[in-house]
Amino acid sequence: MLKNYFVAAVRNLYKNKGFSIINILGLSIGLASFVLIALYVYHESSFDRYHKNANRIYRIVENLKTENELLFQSTSSPPMGPAMQRDFPEVETYVRLLGDDMVVRRGDVIFKETSCFLADSTIFDVFSFPLIAGDARTALTEPKSIVLTREAAVRYFGNEDPIGQTLDVDGDACKVTAVMEDVPENSHFRFTLLMSFSTWSIHNKGAESSAWFWNSFNTFILLHEGADVTALRAKMKDFIDRNIEKGAMQYEDLPLQALTDIYMKETPRSWENGKRGSLSNLYILSFIGLFVLVIACFNYVNLATARASRRLKEVGLRKVLGAHRRALIAQFLSESLIVSVLATILGAGIAWAALPPFNTLLDTTLRLSIVPAHYIVGGLASLAVLLGLVSGVYPALIISGFSPLEIFRPSLRGFLSHQFFRRVLVSVQFVISITLIAGTLLVFDQLTLVRTRNLGFRKDATLLIRLNGNNDVRERMDVVKEQLSHVPGVVSVTASNRVPGEATTNLFGQLETKEGNLSPTNINTNFIDHEFLPAYGIPLVVGRNFSRDFPADDTTAFIVNETAMTDFGWTLQTAIGKRVEHSGKKGTIIGVCKDFHYRSLHDAIQPLLLTLRRQAYNTISLKVESENMPALVSDVEKLWKQIAPAYPFTYSFLEQDYNNLYQADARLGKVASVFSGLAIFVGCLGLFGLTSFAVARRVKEMSIRKVLGASVSQIILILSREFIALIVIAFVVSIPVTYYLVSRWLTNFTERISIGPVSFIIAGVSVLALAWCTVSFLSFRAARANPSEALRQE
Repeated sequence: MLKNYFVAAVRNLYKNKGFSIINILGLSIGLASFVLIALYVYHESSFDRYHKNANRIYRIVENLKTENELLFQSTSSPPMGPAMQRDFPEVETYVRLLGDDMVVRRGDVIFKETSCFLADSTIFDVFSFPLIAGDARTALTEPKSIVLTREAAVRYFGNEDPIGQTLDVDGDACKVTAVMEDVPENSHFRFTLLMSFSTWSIHNKGAESSAWFWNSFNTFILLHEGADVTALRAKMKDFIDRNIEKGAMQYEDLPLQALTDIYMKETPRSWENGKRGSLSNLYILSFIGLFVLVIACFNYVNLATARASRRLKEVGLRKVLGAHRRALIAQFLSESLIVSVLATILGAGIAWAALPPFNTLLDTTLRLSIVPAHYIVGGLASLAVLLGLVSGVYPALIISGFSPLEIFRPSLRGFLSHQFFRRVLVSVQFVISITLIAGTLLVFDQLTLVRTRNLGFRKDATLLIRLNGNNDVRERMDVVKEQLSHVPGVVSVTASNRVPGEATTNLFGQLETKEGNLSPTNINTNFIDHEFLPAYGIPLVVGRNFSRDFPADDTTAFIVNETAMTDFGWTLQTAIGKRVEHSGKKGTIIGVCKDFHYRSLHDAIQPLLLTLRRQAYNTISLKVESENMPALVSDVEKLWKQIAPAYPFTYSFLEQDYNNLYQADARLGKVASVFSGLAIFVGCLGLFGLTSFAVARRVKEMSIRKVLGASVSQIILILSREFIALIVIAFVVSIPVTYYLVSRWLTNFTERISIGPVSFIIAGVSVLALAWCTVSFLSFRAARANPSEALRQE
């Protein structure tokens, strides 16, 4: 019996090649789109879950309180981990991490390692980082011992055995004690070098037990099997009271954040320094992949029901000859399953072939191997069966449900040709297509705003040179700046701890309130020089800039932005002269600068404090004017090698660095545009098939109309007006849907576009034009046909 179903299904599909090709191609494209996006979603959802004890690892985060504000930080202090292990039996062990850039040398080979961590020796107990060589128990116990990843070990030692060898790290001779596998891509923090935490301890004696407010460390705790994390969280108030003195700044709570929640946390805490995902973008991509697949499935259902009128005699004869309804349903489902299996095989091949360009589009390194093989095989098989059943069950139930007497009634063919359900499915396809196009256009409008928005500073033509911890250059900064200013094309030179677009340092200080008392606070801080504000084009709204005419500015002068002035209750008339105690200085406010976006437009402008400190400079900014930028960079590099021969020349351009802050949003726009195009293509395939059946069904009607004098354009209009009406309905429905979805996405930005009608009109007209072209092509052929051919038998 099954063999008969299979043979009959294959024959029927072969007999209707056009129908079969449209369905298989549409389903395969929809499936390939779904598989690719599902692979990306799987990858994003897998972050940090590869650790053996991932469900028992928590990060200690802090809620701090001052007189004026609450602070939510992702970091903690050095004593936190040891104290929790001592006080709580639930805590098995802990590890502290402190990220930093390090300059590493071996002979003439010099690298700036931007992904380094100071780490306790327990890191290999908490996390699953397998070692290639060395002993995990002792690798990071001694001061100045380091662990390299496989990639770093090859870079420095080639085929030599690195164990026991020495590298110069920031001027210290450090011994390689172990080599580990490279950190997986799906880790929210990645590194190439680990240095023993005891190296930090010998330079900061006493801090491990007393520096409760040195909040620069990531501390992870590993709980014992079966530990109740809710009960542990409830003990934090008592822990704070026992261990930490209350002062101007107080600990409000110590929440424990699950390791697996960090990457996708929708509202990140301050001082996050690892890789981050976007839950909203992931949802959007998931919906896009699902939409393309839904359109393909709807195509199959529509074409199968539209084609039903051609199979009525077959069904009637089968019923007359004794076929039961179950047998007919099985017959139609077998055809649907064959189509879905073929589409799944072809779709998997398309997905495999499209993976490299898809990786380029999303800037990822996805591989099919990231998903276990049995998941892939089982998933594709399940998807093939599900698609076959979902797509085939409705047409099968409809066609098999009529009696032989009903089947031969002419009215039934009209019923099958004008079903309400089919119109609904077509309308939903158009709604999805218009929503995808309009949404994509609005995403690109927002990205255009981001690129062109006045940020309050000049980011163009700015060459950044990283100091890489070079204290010698810091001490000679005035001379170095003078030398760089003489390079042809360099307009101005300034040095600072941070540049716009980088995370500022959040430091504790006390600022005078409008009532006249000093209020403790943590405030975003940037250490700059006298030329920073003029070089970046940031104006003062009141007061003056730092000046070498006032030597005391080095130790007593501060500048704040307008937001800080407002937050502390000052006015333009009262801000100047307000007292500040911060970073070891006691002084006053000498100026208020205009607000500028020192972070991305994802973040609101927060209070900012600026002051001078030569020892904190990390970057030199060169404002340049040159028609030959590569030559200018080459000239600067030659001079830099004379200034700092022992350090690498590391540079970038501020505009590119700032634009990189929106990479995830730009990728979303590109993906949305590509898959919107695929959705429209699949929809047009289905529309082509539906129109073919509509034209074939009404060929005699059109011939009679033509004999009676109807023009070609009138016949085209008659055949296409049903689809035009459906597009108009879909356009109206898509407006609130798109508005809601895009509005939710725009909440990620503090500066955002207003959603106007232009994008909706463009999307609606585009879908209408494509649908019109598809329908008109077939309608034109029908309208030009000789009426005598269709009416010959009448």
